[in-house]
Amino acid sequence: MSNISRRSFLKSSMLIAGTASAFHFTSASYSQIAGANNRVRFAIAGCGGRGSDITQNGFAKLKDVEVVYAVDADINRANSLAANIEKNFGNKPQTHQDIRIMLEEKDIDAVAVASCNHWHSLMAIWACQAGKDVYVEKPCSQKLFEGRKLIEAAAKYKRFVQHGTQRRSSAGWARASAAIQQKKFGQLIAAKVYCHRPRGPLGFKPTAEPPQNLDWNLWIGPASETPYHANLVPYNWHWFWNTGNGEIGNNGVHYFDLCRWAMQTKHPDSVISFGTRFVKDKTHNYKDQAETPNIQFVLYDFGGVPLIYESCNIAGPREKWSPREEAEFYTEQGILRGDKFFPYKNAETLEIGEESVTVKIDDFSEPAPDGNFGNFINAVRNRESVKLNAPITEGHYSAAVCHWGNAAYRLGESGEPTPLTKIRETMGDNKILQMSIDKVLENVLDQLPGVKLEEIPFKIGPKLRIDGDKEKFIDNATADEQLTRKPREGFAVPENV
Repeated sequence: MSNISRRSFLKSSMLIAGTASAFHFTSASYSQIAGANNRVRFAIAGCGGRGSDITQNGFAKLKDVEVVYAVDADINRANSLAANIEKNFGNKPQTHQDIRIMLEEKDIDAVAVASCNHWHSLMAIWACQAGKDVYVEKPCSQKLFEGRKLIEAAAKYKRFVQHGTQRRSSAGWARASAAIQQKKFGQLIAAKVYCHRPRGPLGFKPTAEPPQNLDWNLWIGPASETPYHANLVPYNWHWFWNTGNGEIGNNGVHYFDLCRWAMQTKHPDSVISFGTRFVKDKTHNYKDQAETPNIQFVLYDFGGVPLIYESCNIAGPREKWSPREEAEFYTEQGILRGDKFFPYKNAETLEIGEESVTVKIDDFSEPAPDGNFGNFINAVRNRESVKLNAPITEGHYSAAVCHWGNAAYRLGESGEPTPLTKIRETMGDNKILQMSIDKVLENVLDQLPGVKLEEIPFKIGPKLRIDGDKEKFIDNATADEQLTRKPREGFAVPENV
């Protein structure tokens, strides 16, 4: 495989970015660039399930968008996607394993990053440096530090960077957000995010030589060096701290984004988290190879308004434990879920009835049309005349909520299990949180017959205070270590973008 050094890549990307900057930044001048205001030449980095989906069912279907390049460390995945694009859309993209080779192509207008989480920020930063606009999948960063560097890169190279929190393009959610801000149902007293998706245990896979179609060095990229095993590729990297962010970063980021939108906030003031990894596998003593929690609670304080995160991947029959991923808002008068408001039957117990009221708000800012994908392509074509619905500035703050929560959890990860009674006291007496704990544990014990509650090794981290301006914890250098990673030569997220 041909390769390119980081130094030569930066040199070439600066030239590309410098050339592009000569055309910034009016619609009239931008139209001089080949393909502008007409055909957008598009590349995808990361050709797995999500990358294939957003390409074939998203960007490739848009008018005058041509998918010209597919990149993946697994060349079979890149070639497979290219073949499907040729079959379904008539043109066959080039393929490569190394994104740096693709970024040398001067006539690529935009890049979508749908790789593993640990690559999201660096790929997007490199694309900005190479003069490309970027659509980056959620979460935009695997560590908080990386997201801030991506914001800086987008600003420095004057690139549009759209984040894959697509609900920002929903008029319904814009209306719900406005209802909270306008106190249509009274003052907001709490927000809550659910991430319940059934996931079975991974078991244990031995280290081995990676398959020939996979460039393991490129797959690892900015992560710490680690041997290959079949529980990492192609999907379960989500559940290892070196490459993923657990369920909170996998799906929680979508709903944190909705909460932040409604509350009009950036960073929380404090965070505390507890949980465990305790899988449904008695033969392996309820353990598997993965690292991230499959039961996790996080309590954030956003200026006096609590945001509660509840997640459990241990699930049984749907009639007992239905998959649930959503955000809901507790107000003085009831609970808002999407475009439906449910008045309290009993405000003291927070009990609601089945009858709901459809949210109707006339005074709200409707997102730009054409969804997240179309909105991004419109911005690529028309520059300043189009506003991104999910800009990287918002994406960063929503991803950061996940990072704050995981950092808090991980500070308790290496300690001894803590009795649940002590955990409840430490988490505080928030009624909504305590009810959440009751319900989740009821399900867990139902799915693990013979297991006693005191046998589940719950661990809790300390309550951490946050300096939002500095994007660090207050007086806790150990916790700050969770917000960045040790650079890996050739794949470091740069301090100076």
